[in-house]
Amino acid sequence: MRIIIISDRREFMARLRHMLAAIDGQAEVTEYDADAHGRPGADFDWSVYDLLIIEDRLAGDESGLAWLAMLALATRLPPTIMVAARADAFIAGKVAEMSGTEYVVREELDAPRLRALLMRLEVETHARPADATGELAFSGDSGIVHKLAVGGADTGGYRFVRLIGQGAQSRVYLAERLVDDLTLVLKVLDLDAVEDEHAVERFAREAQLLAGIDSPYVIRFYDHGFTPTLGYIAVEFFARGDLKQRIQQGVTTSDALLYALHIAYGLEAIHARGIVHRDLKPGNVMFRGDGSMALADFGISKRLGESWGLTGTGAVIGTLSYLSPEQGLGQRVDPRSDLYSLGMLLFEMLAGRKAFVASSPGALLYQHLHADVPLLPDPLLRYQRLIAKTLAKNPAHRYQSARELIDALEPLVD
Repeated sequence: MRIIIISDRREFMARLRHMLAAIDGQAEVTEYDADAHGRPGADFDWSVYDLLIIEDRLAGDESGLAWLAMLALATRLPPTIMVAARADAFIAGKVAEMSGTEYVVREELDAPRLRALLMRLEVETHARPADATGELAFSGDSGIVHKLAVGGADTGGYRFVRLIGQGAQSRVYLAERLVDDLTLVLKVLDLDAVEDEHAVERFAREAQLLAGIDSPYVIRFYDHGFTPTLGYIAVEFFARGDLKQRIQQGVTTSDALLYALHIAYGLEAIHARGIVHRDLKPGNVMFRGDGSMALADFGISKRLGESWGLTGTGAVIGTLSYLSPEQGLGQRVDPRSDLYSLGMLLFEMLAGRKAFVASSPGALLYQHLHADVPLLPDPLLRYQRLIAKTLAKNPAHRYQSARELIDALEPLVD
């Protein structure tokens, strides 16, 4: 059973994973970050999923019910479960009108209730089989990772632990390196499924970029390569989640400044290698088990001065809530674009809300281009000049390097 969960609540998605694993030993779960990606577009491939689980309230107070209605108009969705924060007769009634859709209140959702909903939706599940060693048997995924382990432990093969997420062409696994049992993240590209002629080049480019960076403030890169049918990248696993989770829980002023400083250290390291991240956001700032943090996800990063021909001229690349004005216009970017994104992160950590919020992508982009820099709460106005300079519309009016920003932040950190 392949399931996609649309939510922006990590604890909820983790609870769902646990319940689904108890019901179906072969369940493969993809977590769709509604806050980061917005509503799935017309080209999103729903056919690979057997079940959609969506919350009624999403990031930015968006309506999951509205998403569901609009998606259903444009495409054929898999059987769907709408999870409401509380009992709501209106939502329950609207869901009842939708074919192949069930409604449940979040607090009433447990494994037996979920199993009953799956039966009503006629979603096929599989028992939890065990292999000869007593471990769960994940036939399809084990086969994929086995292809990467054919050389044996002494050549750095990998052992499958569980699927973290998937797309039409790639999968991301939690895995162990056979030679030393190191837990890591394995990103695998299915070469047979690739339709975009540039996908393999982007994949190889991401590996090349990561391999050239050595900084405690940037994700650790371990290995990459290709088999006849697969490409793979092995990178560090972060045990304590991402900055998005911490912002949701609330970040103290001192921690916000410290986090911003460490992000700036990471940016200084990648900029020194001529790399612009281009997608700095809370979900791409990760925490290790010891509490240290690092920049991650270099899938759309780019070396300065290089033109790969991987995107069209004037294409907008990045996450709308954090992209710089020049990114929004599809213009060429430099390290100062990443500093703007860091300014957006710092404002959000300090104020507890995003700097710009809008009802549509176009309106949000307009704010990046034309709106005044928002004011911090009165007790934090001493940091307003720092925010204003980081979020200047014109790159020439910002800090001109990560080092300049570091010099401004270091005196403010306890």
